[in-house]
Amino acid sequence: METNKSDTVLVVEDEPGVRDVAVQMLKLTGFNVIEAIDAQSGLEQFNQNPDIDLVFSDVIMPGGSSGIEMAKEMLAQKPSTLILLATGYSDKAKALVNKSSQSENIGVVTKPYDINKIPALISTMISNAAAE
Repeated sequence: METNKSDTVLVVEDEPGVRDVAVQMLKLTGFNVIEAIDAQSGLEQFNQNPDIDLVFSDVIMPGGSSGIEMAKEMLAQKPSTLILLATGYSDKAKALVNKSSQSENIGVVTKPYDINKIPALISTMISNAAAE
């Protein structure tokens, strides 16, 4: 799938090594990438960058706010926001996501995920949303 060069992804990940790999892979496949180290900085970046097409976030992060709580806040502000959550606890994350009324905007991938498949998944999510 071809990436639209103007697609912007916000990557929210507290582990520097994981964040760096995700950011580099997304950049190499043509995405504009904004980075955040936790849910609070993710929300700050989200509010400062209205052109974000999708948020790719870890679920479990330090600082008292999870990726799911951050996602709910983002969806409350902008219901059309696309969010891809990464977690080692896929059943728990899916159950929490399903409680959200905008769960159709949220995808979940299980860690460890295949970073080579993430850009295509993100492109598909963005394309599908644009087609609706």
